[in-house]
Amino acid sequence: MPKKLVNRNPAVSDFRAEVLLGMEKQPRSISPKFFYDSEGSRLFDEITRLPEYYPTESEISILREKCSELNQLSMGSEEGIELGSGNGKKAAILLDCFGKMNSYILVDISITALEEAMDSLSSKFSNMDISAICVDYRDGKFMKQMEMQHPGKRMLIFLGSTIGNMEPEEAMEFLKECRNSMMDGDRFLVGVDMKKDPEIIEKAYNDSSGVTAKFNLNLVERMRRELGAEIPENAFTHMAYYNEGKGRIEMHLLCTMDFSMKVAGKEFIFRKGETIHTENSYKYSAEEFSGMLKKAGFTKNSYLTDSRKFYGLFVADA
Repeated sequence: MPKKLVNRNPAVSDFRAEVLLGMEKQPRSISPKFFYDSEGSRLFDEITRLPEYYPTESEISILREKCSELNQLSMGSEEGIELGSGNGKKAAILLDCFGKMNSYILVDISITALEEAMDSLSSKFSNMDISAICVDYRDGKFMKQMEMQHPGKRMLIFLGSTIGNMEPEEAMEFLKECRNSMMDGDRFLVGVDMKKDPEIIEKAYNDSSGVTAKFNLNLVERMRRELGAEIPENAFTHMAYYNEGKGRIEMHLLCTMDFSMKVAGKEFIFRKGETIHTENSYKYSAEEFSGMLKKAGFTKNSYLTDSRKFYGLFVADA
């Protein structure tokens, strides 16, 4: 079948404006969405293959090892819609399980990733209608459009534990948006990083090869390169730790010295020990996330996990 890619030209975030805004806050922060320039994306791909970084490996192991269960849970769903599909590697594994689906829609903000995914999936699944939409799925207009009546049952898919990068209140609103965009009988498949030994979690974000540190510090390089920020060498170091009270990993850029940073005509004074907060990654228990799904309006849900119970896939009924 001919492949179809619709580009809705999603708005590009203003790195300069958001950095300036984040530097004026206390505590200072930069949104994790700015990790993913070309170098950041390359480094993150490397992170997913590190022995300490379990989320990607664990999620893929569930997709492969629980294929028959996923096939049963997808029965009746004629179309899959994957939010944040990236380059389609996980979609390829899923589609091997979803034998009865007629069509699959990839949704991502990166046109390059969608083109790559379309090329690989269309050749492998030639009898399935594969299409793509380049859009920011967090755009309320897109979620509203998904509420329109549609023929057949659908499965909405959200992998990669991206739900954990949202604040709990934001995650609840997102789950409600997803439920409101679905018809009765549709299903929702979502990947969640589970609570576990904090030492295991911390090692995943402080790998022995230092790749995650480079990934975090690439934000400093972006500020130098793209904004002309005057930042001394080795002014920041990577810091990541598990905040057990909040159930989340926090990533920060830790200031190692007193200095003055000039960027876009503004000056910001940094003190040794101060941090720039760059990411949160919340972890949930099975009971906590099942409760969130119920509160968002989903009915019964099934829970699949890997052999170590590090990661979970939830399939919830609308």
